[in-house]
Amino acid sequence: MIIVVGHEKGGVGKSTLAINIASRIQTDGASVVLVDTDTSASSSGWSTIREHLGVTPALTVVQRSASPGATVVDLAGRYDAVVCDMGAGDYQKLRDLTTICDLLIAPTQVGQTDLESTVRLWQACRKLDPAHKKGHVPMVVAINRAPVAWNNTEATDAREALQTACNGIVVLDAVLRDRKIWRDAGKQGRSIFEMPPRDSEKAVREFDEMLQEALRYQSKH
Repeated sequence: MIIVVGHEKGGVGKSTLAINIASRIQTDGASVVLVDTDTSASSSGWSTIREHLGVTPALTVVQRSASPGATVVDLAGRYDAVVCDMGAGDYQKLRDLTTICDLLIAPTQVGQTDLESTVRLWQACRKLDPAHKKGHVPMVVAINRAPVAWNNTEATDAREALQTACNGIVVLDAVLRDRKIWRDAGKQGRSIFEMPPRDSEKAVREFDEMLQEALRYQSKH
């Protein structure tokens, strides 16, 4: 399976999400490789911290910032899952990766510029539909870093705005909240699943709900 985590805009949490998806897949017992295609090399930097601090088990990370498509296809024949951290604003990589992926997860925050960028990404994927092996790029949107307050409606408002702007867009019901544990884990070269349960329980539950919902969509499409 090839899972691409990507967006047109930077700073929406692509690398963090890709790292944790790969880590979760590995934790569940499957073989996985994380391909860092972003020139900012955030996933590779996380891997360096992990290695330096001696965190185990190791997670295989391959850096391929130029023309990653062939590399990803090759790795897909050797691993159960390939997770790609796609760089922002690179439409050549978007074409290369979305036309071969089994699932595209696009994290977006609730701000207006993030939502507008998500609309443009969705429109770009629709133009690439004919080039995909199934005739449709399997894209889902994950609302990320939403406010934690229980009575905050920004995540719901963002979902409704995207669904109004993009007929047929899939916005996952599960929402990832802006919890400190995500930042703490990144600084330690860990995934949130490797952090103390008392601190990570809520974030892990939200993440698992998001990933399972995304995978259910993939299995049906």
